[in-house]
Amino acid sequence: MLSAVGGLQLFEEKLRGFFRSSIDEVIDTARTGRFFFSELEKTEKTYLGTKFEIILRDWLQVPKGVFLDLMVGGQEVDVKSTTSGFGWMIPPEAFEQLCILLKVDEAKAKCAVGLVRARSNYLRAGENRDLKTSFSASGRSNIWWVAVDFDYTRNFWQIVSPEDRLEIMGPGGGSQRVALLFEKYQNIAISRVQIIAVAAQDDPMRRVRRNGGARDILAPKGIAILYSETDRDIMRSLGLTFGTREFISYAPQNDAEAILLRNAGHID
Repeated sequence: MLSAVGGLQLFEEKLRGFFRSSIDEVIDTARTGRFFFSELEKTEKTYLGTKFEIILRDWLQVPKGVFLDLMVGGQEVDVKSTTSGFGWMIPPEAFEQLCILLKVDEAKAKCAVGLVRARSNYLRAGENRDLKTSFSASGRSNIWWVAVDFDYTRNFWQIVSPEDRLEIMGPGGGSQRVALLFEKYQNIAISRVQIIAVAAQDDPMRRVRRNGGARDILAPKGIAILYSETDRDIMRSLGLTFGTREFISYAPQNDAEAILLRNAGHID
C-alpha cells in the first residue's frame, strides 16, 4: 500500500488531505452554508464511510472488488471506517478477509489507518440484526497500524474566530475574500474545497491565481500562496506541513526564503 502511494512521506502528505477534503466535500460550505462536521445529518455521517472508500480507491489506483470494496494486489479487501471509538462493523462477507480500517476524530483532527484480517477469533461473538459484528478488545491488538493518532489537516473554520468568519465570508469580490483569508491566516493548510466556498464564484481557482486573483494582492506584500500540487518541493523545503490539494500562505522568514519565493514568482 505504501509503495502504491509513493512511499511514507507522500503517504503522510496524502493522508493529511484525505480526510479533510472528504469531510469538507460532504459539509459543502459553498452550497449549504455549513462549516462543521457537527452540522451534518446522521445519514451524511454514515455516507462518509462510502466517501472514504471511493477516494481511497482513487488514491491507491485499484479497482473495486467483486465481493468486497477493493481489489489490491489480486486480493479482495474491505474498507471500514468509524468516526467514533472503534466502531467498525464487519459484515459476514468480510469474515476472514483483509480489511483496511480507517478511524477519524474530527474534533481533534486525529486519524488512524490500520490493516487486519478479520479472523473469527478477533471478532465479538454477538451479532446485530444484519449479522455484522465488531472486533473484540483483544482482537484489536492484532491490527497493524500504518498510522495512529496521526494529525490530519484541521477544519480551517475551527480556528477562525466568528468575527473573522463573518468578515471573510462577507460581501465583496471573490479575490478579495480569498486574499483576506490568506493574509489573516498564514502557515495554515487550507483545503481546496474551502477555497471554493470562500471564493463563491464561477472558476474559484481563478480567485487565487495571478492576473486578478489573490496572488496579485498578496505578492506585493511579500506573502506567497503555495499549492501542494504545484509547489510541493518548495513547501517541503520551507518545512511546511500540508496535505494533498491544500494551500498555505507564507511570508519568508529570511533572505534565503525570500529569494526562493521571489525566483519562483510567488512574491514581488
